[in-house]
Amino acid sequence: MKRRGLIKGLALITAILICLLGCTNQSTLSTNEEVKEVSSDQTKEQAEVSISPETDALNEVTIIYTNDVHSYIDNSEQHEGADEETPAIRYSKISALKKRLIEQGKKVLLVDAGDAVQGNVYGSYDEGESIIKLMNAAGYDAVTAGNHEFDYGLNQFFKLVDQANFTYLSCNFHDIENGILPLERNIVFDLDGIKVAFIGITSTDTFTSSSPTYFQDSDGNFIYSIDGNVKAEDLYSSVQSAIDEVRNEADYVIAIGHVGLDKENVDKGLSSRDVIANTKGLDAFIDGHSHTVLEEELVSDKDGHDVLLTQTGSYLKNIGVMTIDGSGKIATELYHSYDYADKDIVAMEQELYDKIDAMMEQKVAQLDAPLLINNPENPEQRLIRSCEMNAGDFAADAFYWYFNEYKDINCDIAIENAGALRADIQAGDVSLRDVNKVMPYGNVGCMIKATGQQIKDALEMGINVVGDWDEEKDRPAEDGGFLHVAGLRYDINITNPSNVKVDENEMFVSVEGDYRAVNIQVYNKETKEYEDLDLDKFYDVAGTNYVLRNSGNGLSMFADCELVADYVQKDDEIYAKYCESFVKNGEYPQISSANSPLAKYDGYLLNYENPYGSERIMVITE
Repeated sequence: MKRRGLIKGLALITAILICLLGCTNQSTLSTNEEVKEVSSDQTKEQAEVSISPETDALNEVTIIYTNDVHSYIDNSEQHEGADEETPAIRYSKISALKKRLIEQGKKVLLVDAGDAVQGNVYGSYDEGESIIKLMNAAGYDAVTAGNHEFDYGLNQFFKLVDQANFTYLSCNFHDIENGILPLERNIVFDLDGIKVAFIGITSTDTFTSSSPTYFQDSDGNFIYSIDGNVKAEDLYSSVQSAIDEVRNEADYVIAIGHVGLDKENVDKGLSSRDVIANTKGLDAFIDGHSHTVLEEELVSDKDGHDVLLTQTGSYLKNIGVMTIDGSGKIATELYHSYDYADKDIVAMEQELYDKIDAMMEQKVAQLDAPLLINNPENPEQRLIRSCEMNAGDFAADAFYWYFNEYKDINCDIAIENAGALRADIQAGDVSLRDVNKVMPYGNVGCMIKATGQQIKDALEMGINVVGDWDEEKDRPAEDGGFLHVAGLRYDINITNPSNVKVDENEMFVSVEGDYRAVNIQVYNKETKEYEDLDLDKFYDVAGTNYVLRNSGNGLSMFADCELVADYVQKDDEIYAKYCESFVKNGEYPQISSANSPLAKYDGYLLNYENPYGSERIMVITE
């Protein structure tokens, strides 16, 4: 067994990697036709470092890693002084990096820590199949199944697994019905006598962050399970078992975990740090799920040994390069640029870009003020999952308008879970692409009849962490089930603790104690006033299948509600239709509060110009 340890990097190795991965302009040539453009004096010095045969350590292993790509395959960047953007990290560049290192005689593996196939139109276009083709071409060796790998349903997920030339891993995802692990728990690669094992770990919140019904039979019984849903010890046990299975035959054992460092997981003992601290035998942990940029951190395992923890962030903004030298020392570095691209994959990417671009560039409206999910004063700080934002108001209004006005079906309330809203829209032209970036999941609109009590419980479920602060992310604690509303207003009394109780699958059970959701009122289209919610009355509630029919984000209180309308249209299409319904200014609709078709509802809370919304959701702090 190799000695485990850590160094930031030997100077020689660092020089080699800097040479390979400088922050420079990118070429669209393969490694057989390399042209290197230098963008700064610093990179010029780096580019002049020579690579000699003596630097190729016989027993050195390089692991290139990504996580949470979310089908962001068209990244670009603009360098200082340049007139045009150039390609940033893409699969074509990852492929070129792997090939270049192999050509230099290095032992190289390429892995991903989950959530690769879903996130924007490039993934949803054919439910992840084009992304799998690109990953195959790039030469991925092993991939962990993240929670969003399941967003197209189990049948499509297993179809993608079959199409992959790489191995999907998960040690804690179980097929209860058949008593099997559907995926390999681990895999060992033999690199000329050096054996590297990978352990796959899937998110414990997969059932609630994807659609729970995907994992159930027709009677609503769960036929799949994920260790860690019931108690953290189940996750530790599964990981330890997967480690023990390969520890004696592998020189290095590395976890590829879609686990993360979000506050919710930290509070439950389910973070990647917790997994390391409660297991033994890992050498490193390549993490995902929380979109954390973490170059390297040492975490002590159960036996007191240091395990290197790393995560690249998300959306291919960075790629990770882990180097294990001949003495067993491990170092990691993150890079956000690379000079070369594999021309064959560039052609594959361009074909997909052209196909989608022709469809998505269609302009639908003109926007007066930006619709934001992020803090306008700190664009890196996401707020949509912790407080009202105008992007949430607008999305909920789209469903409210769609049923009331477009379909002419009464709708009392519309709700939209914050986790479904993924991007800002800046002022100016609004295209179908912009809309799809906001709602990339392809959730389908529907309407149910729900009691006031069920609505109150749903609001309560989504505000359990409001008022808390996520130190890791330096932003308010988040919940993807935070509900943005239309035809409704409510206050959040954060002086009350959250009293929501959930079952072993994170599904809502009850509220045992005082509610944080207070002063809940429903807009009456007849009286033009907001009136107190009647807990015994049935209301027509619009939203998506994900929340209202599939218990997304654990909102199981709606599971048995009467269905009024289903599969009416995809959420991004409903959103686009709402954009097109605004008063036109010339050829295109002009999106503003005054131009909204809902402006005719006197007294209706409407203020798209305020990034923090129209005071539909107010926080009580005293």
